[in-house]
Amino acid sequence: MRVFITGINGFIGSNLAARLIEEGQEVSGLVRKTSDLSFLEGLKVKLFFGDLSNRTLLYKATEGVDVVYHVAGLASDWGPIELFRKINVEGTKNLLESSVNSGVKRFVFISSTAVHGFWGFRDASEDSQKMATVFPYCITKKEAEDLVNRFHRERGLPTLIIRPGNVFGPRDRVTFAKMAELIEKGQMVYISRGRPLTCPTYVENLIDAILLAVDRKDTVGETFIVTDGLEITWKEYMDKIAEKLGVRRPLFSVPYPVAYSAAAVCEAILKLFRSKKPPIITRYRIANVGKDYHFSIKKARAKLGYQPRVSLDEGMERTVEWYKSNSRYHIKS
Repeated sequence: MRVFITGINGFIGSNLAARLIEEGQEVSGLVRKTSDLSFLEGLKVKLFFGDLSNRTLLYKATEGVDVVYHVAGLASDWGPIELFRKINVEGTKNLLESSVNSGVKRFVFISSTAVHGFWGFRDASEDSQKMATVFPYCITKKEAEDLVNRFHRERGLPTLIIRPGNVFGPRDRVTFAKMAELIEKGQMVYISRGRPLTCPTYVENLIDAILLAVDRKDTVGETFIVTDGLEITWKEYMDKIAEKLGVRRPLFSVPYPVAYSAAAVCEAILKLFRSKKPPIITRYRIANVGKDYHFSIKKARAKLGYQPRVSLDEGMERTVEWYKSNSRYHIKS
């Protein structure tokens, strides 16, 4: 089988590529000319250099491909919505058009539970209401999902949407590495005493679910939420990181209204001075950890037979081991 992965050099994309290669699939991927390709070292992949705005390149890259895994996107808590739309929405549309023209047999969109917003969720399902939000990432991932569904309905493209929770694992240099560093430095604090629920998703468990869904014909046009199926608070999650790192747990807590207001002030000051640097804290980060953010995987269990294979303890050990082995992230004692 021939597959094409956007964002193949990133955290999820590189882990997915490695698994597909292990299974004997022919893997190609899209990367920018300036991309860090260190996660692809030793992997037999064909690379197309460019971005999602290059329609000619996308058509060439998807020609003769069986499955497109659309992993790339702007995943950030800061930036103008115009930039998010250019990458997450317009880029997705360009890839969808190319996939239709190339006769791709399955288009897999890696979305996010963030499409639901951050308003407090316990056991939310794929059909749970998506609340209005001010965050560009949430808005544009939902708009991209709408596009994917439209191409399925109107153009007959066989699509599949996967909504992961908060993904972590080896090679996660964006979220886990930064959180681990703050915990090591003693600079991490709980929000609302760390009581809100979160939804960790170990990357290998996520890939298991993706491949289970792709292998079934009755998943065309469907959406699946994928997490590790745990009911765990942010305090329990952060304390687990501290335990595996062998450092002290966070000591302090800040009330959600105080933290959110402080983040809003930080954002306003940077916008006033037209700074391109992100704030120290953002409303997105505070909203993510300050409200219950928990989703049901009942549908994935029932329809896919999905069962999280790697436990939180094992997944955390593997992730911390990777973190410690990368000197650019880990604080050496």
